[in-house]
Formats: sequence, structure tokens, C-alpha cells
Amino acid sequence: MPVMSFAVLLTLILVNAGCHTQPALTDATDDAVTFTARDHAFEGPATMSAGHVTMRLVNQGHDPHHAQLIRLTQGKTAKDFIAALKAEPFATPAWAQYAGGPNAVMGNETTEATLDLEAGDYVLICQMPDRQGIPHLASGMIQPVRVIEDQRRRRGPSNDHADSVIRALDFRYNVQQPLRAGQQRVRFVNRGVQPHEAVLVQLNPGATLKDFVAFFEPNASGPPPGRPIGGMTGLEQDQEGSFLVKLAPGHYGLICFFLDPGSGMPHFAKGMATEFDVE
Repeated sequence: MPVMSFAVLLTLILVNAGCHTQPALTDATDDAVTFTARDHAFEGPATMSAGHVTMRLVNQGHDPHHAQLIRLTQGKTAKDFIAALKAEPFATPAWAQYAGGPNAVMGNETTEATLDLEAGDYVLICQMPDRQGIPHLASGMIQPVRVIEDQRRRRGPSNDHADSVIRALDFRYNVQQPLRAGQQRVRFVNRGVQPHEAVLVQLNPGATLKDFVAFFEPNASGPPPGRPIGGMTGLEQDQEGSFLVKLAPGHYGLICFFLDPGSGMPHFAKGMATEFDVE
């Protein structure tokens, strides 16, 4: 969830939802590059190989965390990125490109995403906020990562098997092959002009994504109506990746929290939210 204002609103629901557990991944990728999220720092390698890379996020913190890769162009550095955010907290610099990563999970949970990475300099960040509304990256949850060219590794769209395909458009999801109970790989493709993400939400019985969003409003009460269980963090236009998820029967939703720069509205308010049942 890349936009600070909506990440702040998510804090209450994500922290309060921590009493539930996600089914464990039983066939995770053996050669994954593992990053451990703590409160509030990443632990992981400083370099990765270009091409198809599986990133595993192990959340050992109490707070929910995600892993958003940002590719830095024009010779920019992590210090430049931090300075730009301080100057314009709700704007992404033109030289910073969303490159995906595993989306949010609760503490003591693991998720993974497979990406096609171009060689260059990146930062790995978590923009989830603490209880005071301060994004985790401001508390130290930012790590420079250099992606090194490796001619032995594949580049371009993956031909690996995917059980389902989610296409992100401006502003809706197109889901092919409905998600099912059990473990599966989901391909996420951004066919929109703007960056998009897929936040996968497990909704409580009888709850809807409308309830999920309404829980953020002032004076909202009652139990949290759902919890995040992974997905894909932001990707630029025509980029794609995949993520591994294990679903129990129930009611779920997909939602995008990016802001439309023209209207200032979150993408979900423009239609980028959908619900589905898993049997």
C-alpha cells in the first residue's frame, strides 16, 4: 500500500486483525531470496541477480509488513529517495519506479512473490505505518539493494505455470481462472497506465470490502472485518510478477490503495476492488 494517507488508515485494522493466522505455505520456492521484516528493519542480502527472482518475506515483527521494491534511475540513491519523500510525502519521484514485491502479511507469517528484475539500484521499503501513523520506512525500514546482471537467468514474461491470472486495469481487476482453496500461484499483470497493486484480503464471514474501508472512518467500532494475506506490491505499467498464496474456504477481496494523481482518489474508490468466494 504505497500511499501514506491510506496506509495510516490501515493501521488499526491490520494490528487488530493479528489474532488470526494464515495457512502456512507448504511448497515455497527453494531458491527464494529471503528478507526478514522486524519492527522496524529489514534483514536480507544487499544484492540480488537480475532476471526472474523469488522474494520471500518473513514477518517476524508484531506489526504487519510488506516489501515494496523501488528501482532508482538517473543515478539516484537511497538518500535521494528519502530526501524526496521528506519534501513531498505523498508523491513518488519520476526517477523512482515501482518494481513489485510481496504484499502485506501479519506478524509470524510468510509470503513470497516472483519478479522480473532489471539490473540497477533499488530500495526495499515498507510503507505500512506504526500506531502513530509514521510509515515504517521513516523508522528505518528501508534497505538499498543492488540487482546485478546475470546472463544465466531468464528475463521477460514468465512461462511458469500460474493457477490464476489477475490483470490490473485503470481502474478494475480482471480475474481469470477463479482462485480456489489450497495453495496456488497467481500471476499479476499491470495493464493500466498507472502503477497498481493487489492487496489480498481475507474477509470475516458476512463482511464486505465496503465494510473493510468503512472501518477506517472516524468513530468506527466493532471487530475488524478482515486481514491482509499477501499479494503483490506496486508494479508499473506493463510489468508483471506472481505470488504464492494458500487459501482456506471463505470470502475474499482484492483492493488497490494507490492514489489517482488526477483526482486524488484512491483506486479502490474508482472501482479497483472486487470480492470473491473460495470454496
